[in-house]
Amino acid sequence: MFQEAKLHLYIHPAIQVLGIVFGYITLFWGAKRFLAVHRKKKFLFPWKSHVLYGKISIYLWLFGLGVGVYFTHAEWNYFSVTGEHYTIGIAILPLLLITFLTGYWMDLFKKKRQYLCLVHGGLGAMLCILVFVQVVTGVQVFSLFVW
Repeated sequence: MFQEAKLHLYIHPAIQVLGIVFGYITLFWGAKRFLAVHRKKKFLFPWKSHVLYGKISIYLWLFGLGVGVYFTHAEWNYFSVTGEHYTIGIAILPLLLITFLTGYWMDLFKKKRQYLCLVHGGLGAMLCILVFVQVVTGVQVFSLFVW
């Protein structure tokens, strides 16, 4: 299954999978927060853990994106050879940055908010959906070029 000459191509997916674990845990806590604030459900919200895991997932996804672009260029001398996987990955980049910045702002200036947290949560949910799509397209890329 592993081609020795292409072992470096497994680094990008490993980083991204680790980011997915942190990202989906963060999404779960954010969904609980949404239900507590907007649906008046009783939940404890682990604020510090949500912030920490959110930062870790975004850092991992950004680093993984950079590694993916680097190894794609190093292997095939062409960035968009992976087609949809590349296109969606580039579309994810601004979502990562805006989600990070809105979360950072809310953590820096803690107060009750209605709309910024909805934007932040919506972007986080979109990120998790697009990252799942990236898993599907990434498997397609691996089946075409690596396996």
